[in-house]
Amino acid sequence: MFKEVAIEPASVATSYRDFSYIIEKFGIPEGRLIAAFPSKWKRFVYQAAQRHLHGKAELSKLEVRLRALSEDTFYAQGRPGEGCSVDWLEAAIAENKRAPFDAIIASTKLDNPEVISASDLDGDHPCLKPNRQWDIEREANVMARCCAPLLSKGKHIKLVDPHFDLGHKRFLRPFLEFLKHVRIGARVDIYRGDSQDANFIAQRIQQAIHGVLPAGVVLRLFLLPEGPMHNRFVLTEVGGLYFLTGLDDKGQGEKVTDQVGLLDPEVRALQWERHSSDYPVASWS
Repeated sequence: MFKEVAIEPASVATSYRDFSYIIEKFGIPEGRLIAAFPSKWKRFVYQAAQRHLHGKAELSKLEVRLRALSEDTFYAQGRPGEGCSVDWLEAAIAENKRAPFDAIIASTKLDNPEVISASDLDGDHPCLKPNRQWDIEREANVMARCCAPLLSKGKHIKLVDPHFDLGHKRFLRPFLEFLKHVRIGARVDIYRGDSQDANFIAQRIQQAIHGVLPAGVVLRLFLLPEGPMHNRFVLTEVGGLYFLTGLDDKGQGEKVTDQVGLLDPEVRALQWERHSSDYPVASWS
């Protein structure tokens, strides 16, 4: 699943080249996100860069690139961040004991296997190995954790599965777990096949979501011709995932794991366009 990596601000503030080399390894399409530790991490980086690069032209280049880092580059889990302004690395090690990061990148070498020196990073380092495809349990909570960074950041979410049917608990369970990560004000679109009557499908959805749709969230239903539909996706404006089996959890005697992967930005954009319409057959809020 997505990796959350804590990066010491000082480790990416030594030069524009060092900053760029590390930062470009993070983002939704890479399957790695920078821990929002602390929440004002970008400010900490700039303050460190001012100390290291004061008077140098690359300071302004770093500042421009830093400001351009979008929200979807970060994993915001509400970590407290106490002590970061005094000793970031000490605070990160303490936080790692409370709720582990996938890795900690630091500006110095320590005799601690959980802390990686930025000077030791290269394309072959384990913490930078490709992380775009995963084999996961077809359990509702696992599926939702897999999608959580997308669901929590997306203002517009599209769930694509030709057989999507909230009248079946195997679809309802993951859907309810997905909703726990959806932000207030988001729009969630369901795209499924047209093998059943639209009113019948809409009625089943309405019965399933009664009393559970979060306030401010809009749910819409779209039907597409059953024939061309095959792939299953979770799409947002910030990224997308495919599920080879489906957006339902396992049933009795069914496959217990699924292959899930991140879509390249160009492929996500293509699927986003293919699953776009202004004419839902039903809508709820």
